[in-house]
Amino acid sequence: MVAPFSIKGEASMYVIGIDGGGTKTIGAIVDESGHVYAKSEVGPSNPNSVDTSLVKSELEKICYSLREQQPEVFAQVTNVFAGMSGGDHQENQQLLKSILEGCFPKHVKVNIDNDAITALYSGTLGKPGVVQISGTGSITFGVNEHGERQRVGGWGYLFSDYGSGYAIGRDGVSEAFKAYDGITEETVLIRLLEMHYQVTSLPDIIPFIYQSKNPRTELASISKIVSEAADLGDQVAAKIYQKNGEDLGQSIVCLSKKLFPHTCKVPVVLTGGVFKRHDLLMDTMQEVLVKSDIRGEFIIPLVEPIGGAVIAALKEEKAEIHSNFVDNFNQ
Repeated sequence: MVAPFSIKGEASMYVIGIDGGGTKTIGAIVDESGHVYAKSEVGPSNPNSVDTSLVKSELEKICYSLREQQPEVFAQVTNVFAGMSGGDHQENQQLLKSILEGCFPKHVKVNIDNDAITALYSGTLGKPGVVQISGTGSITFGVNEHGERQRVGGWGYLFSDYGSGYAIGRDGVSEAFKAYDGITEETVLIRLLEMHYQVTSLPDIIPFIYQSKNPRTELASISKIVSEAADLGDQVAAKIYQKNGEDLGQSIVCLSKKLFPHTCKVPVVLTGGVFKRHDLLMDTMQEVLVKSDIRGEFIIPLVEPIGGAVIAALKEEKAEIHSNFVDNFNQ
């Protein structure tokens, strides 16, 4: 919900946060207390997946919309922080910064970063920690108290993406075919996949996957079928989630040892579509952490990633994150 218009002076600081991805881009004007004055959503802005002209068009659209909604507040903005998919590459950063700087007066500071930092701050509210992002793909990212950064994974579905929707869906189809061939035990995954694709025999699903617009995202969507099978008590599906939970736990352990070598308690933000079923993963992940003497404090994000972008902008301005920020932002 957008806050009522604020007269100049009622808030001491206004910033803009932008969360840009491969399917949509969200921007918001927010004050240091978390009140939202304007919000806008446009199309994709990941330079790795769409043309430069479209990136420019979408970012300019979002800035125009925010300015039209609250022109007086827009004029008082001091910092813009954009957490963008593809924003960790220098060439992309320069492109995105150039576009956004063209939308604001010269005194407004524009910062570009990858979307992992905004995902982290959506849970830690600007404090150090680790974020495990598991959607179609996966990456483990963290920042420590010294500002040092590290990542584990995120190298693409051909090489990594452990614990991602793609990995779970791929494993589900793989195990279904093993059972179909008689290599492994029976699994309800066969019936669920046949029902999903409305076919009478498991091999008939193959064209639906290989000939889909994007086989990677098609397989990722099958992770929901694997979770359904697990809910039905299917041991094959349960083992798939256990394996992927172990993979995620190992990634978090690896990163935690790099960034927090002298700390046993580490905040771990869990974000992405896979964690809509965190109940199928968290126990296994925690077991892996405990075996490595790491006590992970799992956090489900308190605000959307756009809130993390706003918090990053406020941190750039050395502003303190108010205790009521989350409540105000989520109103």
